[in-house]
Amino acid sequence: MAQTALIPISEPAPVQPQHNPAVQRCCEARERSLEFSRAKKIGNWDTEKFAAAAYCEAMPNLSGYENIRDFIACAAHGMVIRAIDRNEGPKLLYAAQVALSALRSEPKTKKEPLHSPPPPEIFSTQEDKVR
Repeated sequence: MAQTALIPISEPAPVQPQHNPAVQRCCEARERSLEFSRAKKIGNWDTEKFAAAAYCEAMPNLSGYENIRDFIACAAHGMVIRAIDRNEGPKLLYAAQVALSALRSEPKTKKEPLHSPPPPEIFSTQEDKVR
């Protein structure tokens, strides 16, 4: 078996990644649930089930770009830490994909009506014209 030599690197240490607040909120909800269940001496299977439910309940709604982005981050992280079942994870990501597609298909600005009302001068009275 080949051995790998450790070579010191003179590069600076990488910057710590920023934590997504939504993912942090989901993880904290899961941890609170785990602590509560363990304190109540609930069985391991139920403890994990309740923790997974707490994680999912803390996920953001699928409304607005930032929430959808955070939902995806939570779903992906949940699958990595096994808080979200491997069969449910793809369904959650698909739901986020559909929500994002719907968001993109919404008109960005309200369009002018095809027939706009006539300018205010047309509605002026005879008295205004005499002046």
